[in-house]
Amino acid sequence: MKINEIIRTRRHCQGLTQEALAQLLGVSSPAVNKWEKGLNYPDITLLPALARALGVDLNTLLSFQDDLTPEEIGRFSEQVTIVAQEQGCAAAFQLAREKMQEFPSCDLLTYTMAPLLEGILSLFPPKEEEAEPFRQEVLQLYQRAANSHDPQISQWACALLAGRYIAQNQLEEARPLLEQLPQSHKNKQLLQVSLARKEGNIAAAWTLLEQELFTRGNGVLEVLSHLMDLAAEEKDLDRAEAFAAASQGTAEALHLPAASRLSLSFQLALLRQDGPQTLALLEEIFQSIHRPAPFSDSPLYCHLPEKDGASKGQQMMLRMMVNGVEEDPACAFLRGLPQYALWMKKWQKSAFPKSNP
Repeated sequence: MKINEIIRTRRHCQGLTQEALAQLLGVSSPAVNKWEKGLNYPDITLLPALARALGVDLNTLLSFQDDLTPEEIGRFSEQVTIVAQEQGCAAAFQLAREKMQEFPSCDLLTYTMAPLLEGILSLFPPKEEEAEPFRQEVLQLYQRAANSHDPQISQWACALLAGRYIAQNQLEEARPLLEQLPQSHKNKQLLQVSLARKEGNIAAAWTLLEQELFTRGNGVLEVLSHLMDLAAEEKDLDRAEAFAAASQGTAEALHLPAASRLSLSFQLALLRQDGPQTLALLEEIFQSIHRPAPFSDSPLYCHLPEKDGASKGQQMMLRMMVNGVEEDPACAFLRGLPQYALWMKKWQKSAFPKSNP
């Protein structure tokens, strides 16, 4: 509520007439009447006494609110959309302006209004000769949000603004925004692909997209692994088996390494303490680490370069796996298999060649 509405509402709640409130404050009744009609405002020196008379604090009296909540911004966005539908683009922009002037430091509001108003401008366009100021206003909102002190809002806005610039072939404006995004930002790689394609650098686009496919594929397997852990904790082996099958199917479809493809099947075999199956899966996993297939063998990743020093990392991974099987209590049942000792000796020799003459 505005201050005039608060004064009127609280006066009624306190059971005061305008005359009674005026006497408490040492002002005239017409002055109180003008406050409540919004024709003028109380003198600043009267505000503490007015707040006490009305039984509120100063923040409430002045309608002060630090920031809007996400829920309030959501409801306001719906209101802006309705105004656009009923009264047109200009009215929606004006309503948004007033709210942003009321909450100038609410970066989430600014960030939310930028794409919303851009959409309204597209769906309910003004006359073409009147459209440019609205476009510039939307651009300024994106830029304000990109400069937010909130890292998350700044990154969101940078990504949206970069995508906007790329679509409009303003590539020089897009580059610094992409540089601001951390490598972990979920849309950075795809924006870099769009930029590379606009620049005609198709080789870079292939590489970036294949890297993204490989990374996201492994991300899906990681989620399935967590789901399987939950199923195992609840001793629901049927669901654990479903997650293992989904993991293997996903890895096969995306041509992911055998170590990734068989990881959940190996965990499932451990849960069931199926010795021969566990050992067979370990053999296949160790072989894939020891002699990994190059990316060029897959049509999905043929543009990816082989990593420098990959063999050293693979050797370290193999050592960790071999030590893990030897030391992990969950693998203890394997040691009772007649073929285990010979099998382990073979892989210790491969993992630690300098220790074996």
